[in-house]
Order: sequence, then structure tokens, then C-alpha cells
Amino acid sequence: MNNKHDIRKLTERFFNGETTIEEERLLYRLYQGDDVPQDLLAYREMMLDLAAIDQPQAKVISLWHRPVLRWLAAAAVTLAIIWGGFTLFKSGGEDECVAYIYGHRVTDRAVVMNELSQTAMSMADSRGDDDVARQLDEMFNLK
Repeated sequence: MNNKHDIRKLTERFFNGETTIEEERLLYRLYQGDDVPQDLLAYREMMLDLAAIDQPQAKVISLWHRPVLRWLAAAAVTLAIIWGGFTLFKSGGEDECVAYIYGHRVTDRAVVMNELSQTAMSMADSRGDDDVARQLDEMFNLK
């Protein structure tokens, strides 16, 4: 067979969506050769790229089927749960007072409560409502 005739025929069928996988692979091999007609050279790079994509992929072996990796994954999950529980338990018992006052982190309980009291009073004064101040005082034991 004439390679130039085959390449023209297969290229036309390829762009019409009429080629099989085997015909496309033959077309890719033909474009890798030196017998590509001058008017089809514009398609050469595309066909070479498609040939590179069509290469058989490496077989992927799942590591999950190995008992050691399953054991390590289970151990990692168990440690994460234990660490998370310990962290929650440890932080749950502390009576920490934290506030961000004017962009600064403040942990001194007296300073935080003083700022809260002043804010509550200014809110009550601006609304003309003693009820807001009373409710905040009850919630936070400001007095």
C-alpha cells in the first residue's frame, strides 16, 4: 500500500470521527514517518501529541492491599483520635479568659472584665436602658 494514500485516507476519516482505535494508532505511526505529504504537515504535531497520550499507562498497584500499610493507617487514625480527645479534655478544664481589645490579645481576667463592664455601661447609656446593663451584669457577674 502507498503510505501517502493511507495517511490521507485515514486523516480524512479521523477528522470525520470514523476511525477505530487501531486505525488511529496506525495514523499516529504514519505521521511519525518521513512520508507525510506537505499539505498534511500542519497536523503532524497534533498527531505526535495524540500518539504520546495514547501510550499504555503504567499499571497502578494499590498499596492498600498490603497488610502493613493497612495496619499503619489504622494506627495513625487511632493516634489522631487519642490526641484529639486528649487535647479536648486538657483544654476543657481550664477557665481561660481571652479577649481581643483594640486588636491586642488580652488574657488578664480583670482587664477583660473591666473592658466588658465599660462596654456594657456605654451600651446602656447610649440606649437609655438600664436593662441591658443589668442583663450583662448578671451574665458575667460584673458587680
